[in-house]
Amino acid sequence: MLDAFRSGEASAVTLGELFPTATRTGAGEVRATSCCSDWRQVEPGDVYVALPDMAQAGLSQDGHIHAARAVSHGAIAVVCEQPVPVFDVPTYLVSDSRVALGQLSQALVGMPTHDMPVIGIGGTHGKSTTLALIDSIFNQAGKRCGKLSTLGCYDGISYSGGLSAAPSAPSLAARMANMVASGCTHALLEVSCKSLSQNCFAGMRLDAICVTHVTGGDFAWCNSVQSYRDVQQRIFDHLAPEGVAILNADDPVSMQWLDHVKGPLLTFGMGTQAEISARIIEQHANEQLLLLTAGSESAMVRTAIIGEHHISNSLAAAALSLSYGIDLQSIAAGIESLERLPGRMERIDCGQGFPVFVDAASTPDALCAILRTARRLSAGRVICVLGDQAASTTAAQEYAVSQVVQRMADLAIVAAAVAPLETGSAGKQAAHVEIVASRAEAIACAVGIAVPGDVVVIAGSQMRPQLAFGDGDGDAEITRQLLSVRNELIPLAA
Repeated sequence: MLDAFRSGEASAVTLGELFPTATRTGAGEVRATSCCSDWRQVEPGDVYVALPDMAQAGLSQDGHIHAARAVSHGAIAVVCEQPVPVFDVPTYLVSDSRVALGQLSQALVGMPTHDMPVIGIGGTHGKSTTLALIDSIFNQAGKRCGKLSTLGCYDGISYSGGLSAAPSAPSLAARMANMVASGCTHALLEVSCKSLSQNCFAGMRLDAICVTHVTGGDFAWCNSVQSYRDVQQRIFDHLAPEGVAILNADDPVSMQWLDHVKGPLLTFGMGTQAEISARIIEQHANEQLLLLTAGSESAMVRTAIIGEHHISNSLAAAALSLSYGIDLQSIAAGIESLERLPGRMERIDCGQGFPVFVDAASTPDALCAILRTARRLSAGRVICVLGDQAASTTAAQEYAVSQVVQRMADLAIVAAAVAPLETGSAGKQAAHVEIVASRAEAIACAVGIAVPGDVVVIAGSQMRPQLAFGDGDGDAEITRQLLSVRNELIPLAA
């Protein structure tokens, strides 16, 4: 985690001008060229920004109690949201030091989001897929995008692993500055609920916002459904006055936000009320054919990534791309050129005679979407693998996951690390549950017992760190190896 920003080319920032409403103590004005939010990393000449929670830096303590230590390490000023016992250097008392850190970090690199269109993708699910689709479409249209996604990052100079749920403000500023310096035409940014709750994007201006949909949230960061929705809505605080908003017409929560959008707005969805919509023409285990419609124009799209959730993500990407003047045929070509995404209904085909999909879904909503697709494709059983990586964060989520799997799968193979699924409710046929010792054993069991007509879904997959879109993940590779072994043994058994 990068908690400091230093550069010989950084723009000097006058703190009094950047924080005009701050209460200042100490004589003299401070011109900052670097900042740091971890007192252990402070170097002479830094401005120390005291954060109320240092969890990102591996500390549970309040950063304000270390202000004097930061000064002893050479900090020339302290920005804080509580009074601190510092008398040797000026202090600037602000209402929110996280916001101040973001504003200062962006100012030190010359406000790159004012020089390059930045597109933020928010919502509960589908953010990384929608971002990858937009990138593919923009590439088809001759544009060069920087990307900050959980699937992988590219700052115009180098690739790196996936974005964390709450990236630090200095790291975001540095990446954005690299994108501008390397000539990226646009920046694509995945915006999580956690990052919004911690004001990670303070100081950044978004040229466009696309919200996939808003359902049940991560209550590790929000203690209620309404709180979760309120935090998600904060993404609009970063939208430029002339910026465009893309909302899901099929999502009731998103439609409640229409009044909060003051500028241009486009809607997408499967219903007739959406401005950009699609109709499923054909749907198979290895592809689906869609008719994409925007006003009086339409285009056929054949995509190798299946599921209605992928159609929704494709529509979101299409609507965003249309707002940037990209024609519908280029949009269709961009969607088609994205043939796979790791852990997003990723089809594993080794000639086994039945579909096997690896997906990151671990929440009730996401599991419901992929199992619904599996059920439509199945002529036999739907076999679902859960365990270890698919564990929910709360008892309520675990129960909700168990209810979805029981209702929509025929057989659940669960690693022992996950609490066993409960029996089904009265009047409903519950999925049969097999408990095994590990996730690898669960995958082996699923692909070993499946027969033609069955569909196997390996849910809750977590990708290894990746350097670019398209790299393989652990579950996919394990599944390929197991299927290869299965294919060798079956002819022998016959």
